[in-house]
Amino acid sequence: MEVEDEDGIPFSYTRCYFEPQADTSWALHEGETKFERYRRYQEEEVEDRWEEWDLAEWLVKNLGQTHTDEFLKLSITQNCTKLSFHNNRSFLQRVDALPHGPGWSCRKVTVCGNHKDELGVPLEEEVELWSHDPVECVQELIGNPFFKADMAYSPAKAYADCAGQHRVIDEMWTADWWGKTQKVLPKGATIFQGDKSAWPVYMSIGNIAKAKRHQASAQATILIRYLPAGKLNCFTPNACSLAGYRLFHHCMALLFQPLIATGQHGIEMACADSLVCRIHLILAAYVADFPEQCLISCCKENQCPNIDSPMWDPESTKNILEMRKNGQHPPEFEENSLCAIYKPFWADLPHSNIFLAFTHNLLHQLHKGVFKDHLVKWCIDIVGEEEMDARFKVVPDYPGFRHFKKGILTIKQWTGREHKEMQQVFIGLLTGVVPSRVLVVVRSILNFSYYAQLKIHMTDMLDALQTALGVFHANKDILKELSICKHFNIPKLHQLTHYV
Repeated sequence: MEVEDEDGIPFSYTRCYFEPQADTSWALHEGETKFERYRRYQEEEVEDRWEEWDLAEWLVKNLGQTHTDEFLKLSITQNCTKLSFHNNRSFLQRVDALPHGPGWSCRKVTVCGNHKDELGVPLEEEVELWSHDPVECVQELIGNPFFKADMAYSPAKAYADCAGQHRVIDEMWTADWWGKTQKVLPKGATIFQGDKSAWPVYMSIGNIAKAKRHQASAQATILIRYLPAGKLNCFTPNACSLAGYRLFHHCMALLFQPLIATGQHGIEMACADSLVCRIHLILAAYVADFPEQCLISCCKENQCPNIDSPMWDPESTKNILEMRKNGQHPPEFEENSLCAIYKPFWADLPHSNIFLAFTHNLLHQLHKGVFKDHLVKWCIDIVGEEEMDARFKVVPDYPGFRHFKKGILTIKQWTGREHKEMQQVFIGLLTGVVPSRVLVVVRSILNFSYYAQLKIHMTDMLDALQTALGVFHANKDILKELSICKHFNIPKLHQLTHYV
């Protein structure tokens, strides 16, 4: 059945076919968002103060506080304008009374080190932890009428055809995770899907369409915490690093503490469509680079923290860490290269698998990692540095393609843009100068990269992504035969296996 814009389905999907999941996102009753309450308050005010907005905006943009105070105290201003504020202080009080997002709170965290003073007393360090309440941040986002047309409240399978043969996977609500998690919740529950980025900590919700989340002007991503960056001089140098890891998990545990109860039992929230639903707050995605993924997984950087690795199971990992804390020596602790972080922040988060939540990093894993640091280097070893540079220079200029008229050796600061521009001409300039099997290897990696960058995936595209990786592995031994690469035990190459 072709579904128009109903039940929270964004406009961009009106040409798709949907198979909605039953017994999800029941509306409990009609409600009123904070924005609607303030609008009603404005409409019910006896005095019309709309004309003050233009003046207030002008004061904020053009005058400092001293000049604002002088302007408001002028006789002509007070006698002719009849403003609701008469000086800078009362003006700022009016501004502060406007609706605003969640407030900041500061918590002091005392860290007791293993370094002692001259009296033998352990040194301590106090750090500040500034944060917003994540539950209030979710209420702010999910109840914002600006996102009403871009909000989804329930999972569904999307298809490009009415027969359901070609599945479309784009937003979070069209993937499998939301549907599987929905089945373990009470009937009618609505899932909030949170995701965060590196320090400082940002949060958004997967219910909002990603095209809207990616717009900076939409403000669909909220800064919720500043993690402390203390020097931890109260620890000896060899213990400082582990202490920093434990401090990170402790601070993140404080941040996510409200998500434990709301993830298990849910909380009623007025949504952007003015209907009240029981929302379950679940950490679904975590955006982090590889070192931070290892920090979160409580492992060293010689391990892969991805869920597909057999050793990574939240419950078993917690059990191993608990045994180590109690003085036992489970062999899995050393085998998995775990760190002595006995209370991970994700330990008590309901319905959340932190190892499944990690997102892929196209820039550092594909463009800079596999392509620039490995594939280009292998080809340069085959062709020669000067020959490779000369071939980049002589590639004909063409609209839409970058002409490396000075070659690539003069580029000092590489960005993702340069990597993508190199990929556009890389196969062409290698033709005739490297063995055909090397070209197959290069083409397979580039095909994988282009498929991985697609904003919308279908099942046949995911099959093509897996096929490209299989072609690479089937032909990679040519690099060993040419004595270009001794082994393929390369972390960034291994990470490609987790994309599908």
